[in-house]
Amino acid sequence: MGYARSCGEQQALIDGLCCDRCRPGEYLKESCNAHNKTACSPCDEGFYSDHFNMFDRCEECQSCQQEYAEKCTPTTNAKCSCRLGFLCSDSECSTCEENKCVAGEIENRTDIPQGGGLFKYSYRCEAACTADAYFDVKEETCKQRTQCSAFGLAELFPGNKTHNSVCDICAMMHCKGGDSSNMFLGISFLLLSLCFLAILSAVCVKILRKHRAKNYPVLGFSTADFPLPKEECGLELSFSDECKECSGLD
Repeated sequence: MGYARSCGEQQALIDGLCCDRCRPGEYLKESCNAHNKTACSPCDEGFYSDHFNMFDRCEECQSCQQEYAEKCTPTTNAKCSCRLGFLCSDSECSTCEENKCVAGEIENRTDIPQGGGLFKYSYRCEAACTADAYFDVKEETCKQRTQCSAFGLAELFPGNKTHNSVCDICAMMHCKGGDSSNMFLGISFLLLSLCFLAILSAVCVKILRKHRAKNYPVLGFSTADFPLPKEECGLELSFSDECKECSGLD
Protein backbone atom coordinates (compact mmCIF):
# COMPACT_ATOMS: atom_id res chain seq x y z
CA MET A 1 0.00 0.00 0.00
CA GLY A 2 1.34 3.36 -0.95
CA TYR A 3 0.73 6.50 -2.94
CA ALA A 4 0.14 5.81 -6.64
CA ARG A 5 -1.53 7.24 -9.71
CA SER A 6 -3.07 3.91 -10.87
CA CYS A 7 -4.36 0.93 -8.85
CA GLY A 8 -5.13 -2.75 -9.39
CA GLU A 9 -8.40 -4.10 -10.82
CA GLN A 10 -9.91 -4.75 -7.37
CA GLN A 11 -8.61 -1.52 -5.85
CA ALA A 12 -9.83 2.07 -5.69
CA LEU A 13 -7.76 5.28 -5.57
CA ILE A 14 -8.74 7.18 -2.41
CA ASP A 15 -6.77 10.23 -1.26
CA GLY A 16 -3.84 9.09 -3.36
CA LEU A 17 -3.88 5.62 -1.84
CA CYS A 18 -4.80 2.34 -3.57
CA CYS A 19 -7.40 0.85 -1.24
CA ASP A 20 -8.74 -2.68 -1.64
CA ARG A 21 -12.40 -2.93 -2.60
CA CYS A 22 -14.83 -4.96 -0.45
CA ARG A 23 -15.67 -8.39 -1.80
CA PRO A 24 -19.19 -9.48 -2.91
CA GLY A 25 -21.38 -10.00 0.16
CA GLU A 26 -19.63 -7.16 2.03
CA TYR A 27 -19.81 -3.39 2.31
CA LEU A 28 -17.27 -0.70 3.24
CA LYS A 29 -17.02 -0.02 6.94
CA GLU A 30 -13.88 2.14 6.88
CA SER A 31 -11.57 3.23 4.04
CA CYS A 32 -7.87 2.51 4.12
CA ASN A 33 -5.26 5.02 5.24
CA ALA A 34 -1.51 5.20 5.54
CA HIS A 35 -1.64 2.85 8.52
CA ASN A 36 -4.70 0.54 8.04
CA LYS A 37 -6.18 -1.49 5.23
CA THR A 38 -9.79 -1.24 4.02
CA ALA A 39 -12.25 -2.47 6.67
CA CYS A 40 -15.32 -4.37 5.30
CA SER A 41 -18.37 -5.92 7.00
CA PRO A 42 -20.76 -8.65 5.75
CA CYS A 43 -24.20 -7.66 4.47
CA ASP A 44 -27.09 -7.89 6.90
CA GLU A 45 -29.94 -10.29 6.28
CA GLY A 46 -32.22 -9.03 3.50
CA PHE A 47 -29.36 -7.17 1.80
CA TYR A 48 -26.75 -8.15 -0.77
CA SER A 49 -23.77 -6.96 -2.85
CA ASP A 50 -22.94 -8.87 -6.02
CA HIS A 51 -19.58 -7.32 -7.00
CA PHE A 52 -16.41 -5.78 -5.56
CA ASN A 53 -17.36 -2.36 -4.19
CA MET A 54 -16.53 0.61 -2.03
CA PHE A 55 -20.13 1.30 -0.96
CA ASP A 56 -21.01 2.06 2.65
CA ARG A 57 -24.06 -0.20 2.56
CA CYS A 58 -25.41 -3.29 0.77
CA GLU A 59 -28.40 -3.19 -1.59
CA GLU A 60 -31.79 -4.31 -0.34
CA CYS A 61 -33.07 -7.62 -1.68
CA GLN A 62 -35.98 -7.52 -4.11
CA SER A 63 -39.41 -8.39 -2.70
CA CYS A 64 -41.56 -10.61 -4.95
CA GLN A 65 -45.31 -10.09 -5.37
CA GLN A 66 -46.20 -13.76 -5.91
CA GLU A 67 -43.36 -16.31 -5.99
CA TYR A 68 -39.58 -16.49 -5.66
CA ALA A 69 -37.71 -18.18 -8.49
CA GLU A 70 -34.50 -17.74 -6.46
CA LYS A 71 -34.15 -16.49 -2.90
CA CYS A 72 -31.83 -13.62 -1.98
CA THR A 73 -28.32 -14.40 -0.71
CA PRO A 74 -25.53 -12.07 0.55
CA THR A 75 -24.03 -12.11 -2.98
CA THR A 76 -27.12 -12.39 -5.23
CA ASN A 77 -30.44 -10.62 -5.45
CA ALA A 78 -33.73 -12.49 -5.38
CA LYS A 79 -35.41 -13.49 -8.66
CA CYS A 80 -39.18 -13.34 -8.90
CA SER A 81 -41.75 -15.28 -10.89
CA CYS A 82 -45.52 -15.32 -11.32
CA ARG A 83 -48.04 -18.05 -10.70
CA LEU A 84 -49.70 -19.97 -13.52
CA GLY A 85 -52.09 -17.65 -15.37
CA PHE A 86 -50.04 -14.51 -14.66
CA LEU A 87 -47.19 -12.73 -16.50
CA CYS A 88 -44.27 -10.60 -15.32
CA SER A 89 -44.80 -6.88 -15.92
CA ASP A 90 -41.08 -6.15 -16.42
CA SER A 91 -37.64 -7.77 -16.67
CA GLU A 92 -37.33 -7.90 -12.86
CA CYS A 93 -40.84 -9.35 -12.49
CA SER A 94 -41.52 -6.76 -9.82
CA THR A 95 -45.28 -7.15 -10.34
CA CYS A 96 -47.55 -9.73 -12.01
CA GLU A 97 -50.49 -9.16 -14.34
CA GLU A 98 -53.21 -11.59 -15.41
CA ASN A 99 -52.63 -13.50 -18.63
CA LYS A 100 -55.67 -12.64 -20.75
CA CYS A 101 -54.85 -15.06 -23.56
CA VAL A 102 -57.22 -18.04 -23.84
CA ALA A 103 -56.67 -21.59 -25.09
CA GLY A 104 -55.50 -21.54 -28.70
CA GLU A 105 -53.71 -18.19 -28.21
CA ILE A 106 -50.17 -17.23 -27.26
CA GLU A 107 -48.86 -13.99 -25.80
CA ASN A 108 -46.62 -11.82 -28.00
CA ARG A 109 -44.31 -9.75 -25.78
CA THR A 110 -42.82 -6.36 -26.58
CA ASP A 111 -39.87 -5.09 -24.48
CA ILE A 112 -39.90 -1.37 -23.73
CA PRO A 113 -36.60 0.05 -22.32
CA GLN A 114 -36.99 1.94 -19.04
CA GLY A 115 -33.34 2.79 -18.35
CA GLY A 116 -30.82 1.18 -16.02
CA GLY A 117 -31.16 -2.13 -17.84
CA LEU A 118 -34.85 -2.45 -16.91
CA PHE A 119 -37.44 -3.36 -19.55
CA LYS A 120 -41.19 -3.06 -19.25
CA TYR A 121 -43.25 -5.80 -20.93
CA SER A 122 -46.30 -5.27 -23.11
CA TYR A 123 -48.37 -8.30 -24.20
CA ARG A 124 -50.67 -8.95 -27.13
CA CYS A 125 -52.64 -12.20 -27.63
CA GLU A 126 -52.30 -13.92 -31.01
CA ALA A 127 -53.60 -17.18 -32.49
CA ALA A 128 -51.27 -20.08 -31.73
CA CYS A 129 -52.03 -21.80 -35.05
CA THR A 130 -52.63 -20.79 -38.65
CA ALA A 131 -56.12 -20.15 -40.01
CA ASP A 132 -56.52 -23.73 -41.35
CA ALA A 133 -55.34 -25.41 -38.12
CA TYR A 134 -56.54 -25.81 -34.55
CA PHE A 135 -54.77 -26.06 -31.19
CA ASP A 136 -55.06 -29.50 -29.53
CA VAL A 137 -55.31 -28.60 -25.83
CA LYS A 138 -54.43 -32.12 -24.59
CA GLU A 139 -51.32 -32.50 -26.75
CA GLU A 140 -50.57 -28.75 -26.74
CA THR A 141 -49.78 -28.67 -30.43
CA CYS A 142 -51.30 -27.34 -33.66
CA LYS A 143 -53.09 -29.81 -35.95
CA GLN A 144 -54.50 -29.39 -39.44
CA ARG A 145 -58.29 -29.12 -39.63
CA THR A 146 -60.17 -31.83 -41.53
CA GLN A 147 -61.33 -30.66 -44.97
CA CYS A 148 -64.77 -32.27 -45.30
CA SER A 149 -65.11 -31.26 -48.95
CA ALA A 150 -62.00 -33.31 -49.80
CA PHE A 151 -63.97 -36.43 -48.77
CA GLY A 152 -67.19 -35.33 -50.48
CA LEU A 153 -68.87 -34.62 -47.13
CA ALA A 154 -70.90 -31.70 -45.89
CA GLU A 155 -69.51 -29.68 -43.00
CA LEU A 156 -71.57 -29.65 -39.79
CA PHE A 157 -69.06 -27.56 -37.82
CA PRO A 158 -66.27 -25.50 -39.40
CA GLY A 159 -63.94 -25.81 -36.39
CA ASN A 160 -62.30 -23.03 -34.38
CA LYS A 161 -59.05 -22.26 -32.57
CA THR A 162 -59.30 -25.32 -30.32
CA HIS A 163 -61.60 -27.79 -32.15
CA ASN A 164 -61.39 -29.72 -35.39
CA SER A 165 -64.01 -29.59 -38.15
CA VAL A 166 -66.99 -31.98 -37.93
CA CYS A 167 -68.13 -33.67 -41.13
CA ASP A 168 -71.63 -35.02 -41.88
CA ILE A 169 -70.85 -38.73 -42.16
CA CYS A 170 -74.52 -39.60 -41.67
CA ALA A 171 -75.42 -37.94 -44.97
CA MET A 172 -73.02 -40.25 -46.79
CA MET A 173 -74.73 -43.27 -45.18
CA HIS A 174 -78.19 -41.94 -46.19
CA CYS A 175 -79.51 -41.96 -42.63
CA LYS A 176 -81.97 -39.47 -41.17
CA GLY A 177 -82.04 -37.88 -37.81
CA GLY A 178 -78.32 -38.38 -37.20
CA ASP A 179 -77.25 -39.29 -33.69
CA SER A 180 -80.74 -38.67 -32.28
CA SER A 181 -82.27 -41.39 -34.48
CA ASN A 182 -79.50 -43.82 -33.63
CA MET A 183 -80.01 -43.15 -29.94
CA PHE A 184 -83.78 -43.66 -30.26
CA LEU A 185 -83.31 -46.96 -32.09
CA GLY A 186 -80.83 -48.12 -29.49
CA ILE A 187 -83.17 -47.33 -26.59
CA SER A 188 -86.12 -49.01 -28.37
CA PHE A 189 -84.10 -52.17 -28.96
CA LEU A 190 -83.06 -52.25 -25.31
CA LEU A 191 -86.65 -51.90 -24.08
CA LEU A 192 -87.88 -54.66 -26.43
CA SER A 193 -85.11 -56.94 -25.25
CA LEU A 194 -86.08 -56.36 -21.60
CA CYS A 195 -89.76 -57.11 -22.35
CA PHE A 196 -88.82 -60.31 -24.16
CA LEU A 197 -86.69 -61.45 -21.23
CA ALA A 198 -89.53 -60.71 -18.78
CA ILE A 199 -92.03 -62.77 -20.82
CA LEU A 200 -89.56 -65.61 -21.25
CA SER A 201 -88.90 -65.67 -17.50
CA ALA A 202 -92.64 -65.85 -16.70
CA VAL A 203 -93.16 -68.76 -19.12
CA CYS A 204 -90.20 -70.66 -17.64
CA VAL A 205 -91.52 -70.22 -14.09
CA LYS A 206 -94.97 -71.49 -15.13
CA ILE A 207 -93.53 -74.57 -16.85
CA LEU A 208 -91.35 -75.31 -13.83
CA ARG A 209 -94.33 -75.21 -11.48
CA LYS A 210 -96.29 -77.66 -13.67
CA HIS A 211 -93.34 -80.01 -13.81
CA ARG A 212 -93.02 -80.03 -10.02
CA ALA A 213 -96.77 -80.66 -9.54
CA LYS A 214 -96.67 -83.63 -11.92
CA ASN A 215 -93.71 -85.35 -10.30
CA TYR A 216 -94.74 -84.68 -6.69
CA PRO A 217 -98.61 -85.00 -6.51
CA VAL A 218 -100.46 -84.04 -3.32
CA LEU A 219 -102.07 -87.27 -1.88
CA GLY A 220 -105.71 -87.09 -0.58
CA PHE A 221 -107.41 -89.86 1.46
CA SER A 222 -110.55 -90.60 3.58
CA THR A 223 -111.39 -93.04 6.41
CA ALA A 224 -113.14 -95.31 3.92
CA ASP A 225 -109.81 -96.06 2.32
CA PHE A 226 -108.55 -97.51 5.59
CA PRO A 227 -111.09 -100.04 7.08
CA LEU A 228 -111.05 -100.59 10.86
CA PRO A 229 -110.41 -104.03 12.44
CA LYS A 230 -113.42 -106.13 13.40
CA GLU A 231 -112.95 -105.52 17.11
CA GLU A 232 -113.05 -101.75 16.64
CA CYS A 233 -116.03 -102.03 14.32
CA GLY A 234 -117.98 -104.12 16.92
CA LEU A 235 -117.20 -101.62 19.61
CA GLU A 236 -118.48 -98.87 17.45
CA LEU A 237 -121.73 -100.74 16.65
CA SER A 238 -122.35 -101.58 20.35
CA PHE A 239 -121.85 -98.02 21.32
CA SER A 240 -124.34 -96.89 18.70
CA ASP A 241 -127.01 -99.40 19.90
CA GLU A 242 -126.65 -98.30 23.49
CA CYS A 243 -127.12 -94.76 22.47
CA LYS A 244 -130.34 -95.69 20.67
CA GLU A 245 -131.75 -97.49 23.80
CA CYS A 246 -130.86 -94.52 25.92
CA SER A 247 -132.79 -92.33 23.59
CA GLY A 248 -135.88 -94.61 23.85
CA LEU A 249 -135.93 -94.43 27.68
CA ASP A 250 -135.95 -90.69 27.57
